[in-house]
Amino acid sequence: MNHRSAPRIGALVLVAGVGLACASKRGPQAAAPAAELSPEARTAFEKAVAAMDRGAEGYGEAERLLRKALAAAPDLWQAHANLGVIYLRMGRLTAAAGALERAVAIHPDANALEALGEVYVRQGRAKDAVALFERALERNPDDLGLRNRLAVALRRAGRLDEAEAELRAILGRDAGNVDAYATLAAVWLQRGDLDLAELLLSRGIAMHPDEPKLLTNLGIVHLERGDDQRAFEAFAKAGEVDPTFLVGRLDAAAVYLRAGDHARAREQYEAVLTIAPGNVDAKIGLGIALRLAGDVDGARARWQEVLDADPRSAAAHFNLAILEMDVAERPAQARKHLEAYLDIVGKDGPRAKEAQDRLALLDAMKE
Repeated sequence: MNHRSAPRIGALVLVAGVGLACASKRGPQAAAPAAELSPEARTAFEKAVAAMDRGAEGYGEAERLLRKALAAAPDLWQAHANLGVIYLRMGRLTAAAGALERAVAIHPDANALEALGEVYVRQGRAKDAVALFERALERNPDDLGLRNRLAVALRRAGRLDEAEAELRAILGRDAGNVDAYATLAAVWLQRGDLDLAELLLSRGIAMHPDEPKLLTNLGIVHLERGDDQRAFEAFAKAGEVDPTFLVGRLDAAAVYLRAGDHARAREQYEAVLTIAPGNVDAKIGLGIALRLAGDVDGARARWQEVLDADPRSAAAHFNLAILEMDVAERPAQARKHLEAYLDIVGKDGPRAKEAQDRLALLDAMKE
């Protein structure tokens, strides 16, 4: 392998409790810019790629080797990009964004732009992700997987008509595209039209009866209708078809939490973490399950673990704030996490009003 080899930039499935399975897994396909590397940089880079291929157990070694390569060749954009991918897989989103931003500043490769867009989506920065996916599509206009990612980001940004237009363009070129069916159903779910979402998913499942993304989103439709049993059946089937597909497990765990069954929720989250040890959604959910079980210290440890990896995890700050305020009765700690949450999400964040109300209550308690 030489220094022109592609970085390990792949598109990971977006995962979140009671989320929507929309994204696809795709392999690396970036080309390095022409540049001569020193033997030291080339050797460190190649060994880092081999370490990444071993999975989570090799990430620490890969990070060390990539930094060694960068010390010898600071503009080696693939090394910055691979660091970003490692951090993304570990759930260190702030670090991932920084590394990938450095990569695209040196060389705006479509694959690196896509990986950075993935990070932005996970950080809740959908508008920024849209801009990156559009830049990447300028370089790869025929990449339907990338176009689907743009549609996902548009949906997350609330631009549903534009997302639908992108998805119909995909289906016009590939009538059986699984990702387009899954994401278009998500658009109609977001619009509140469960009948059309189910119709789209049924069409997709007729062509792909064992596709976990479609089965998982069908489970979400059942869940929205209040049919928990059918939802569980869909999630379970998705897990049976592909035990490594995490969205169904995360969604099932979220339903267990909603039902107050923390023990079974914990089983699902722990199963996810055996497959993807850095999965932030599973760590956050596991903390909630532990808190419901009365294990305050265990819950705090899970969320602090998330913050140790990514100090700007809004979900970890918010959950810690609730724990410290409502359960542990540590107002100073609660205030710290509420202020951090608002600093991250801004005044329009999903729980911003509740955070502001809680800060006001803490102020009143001091008087």
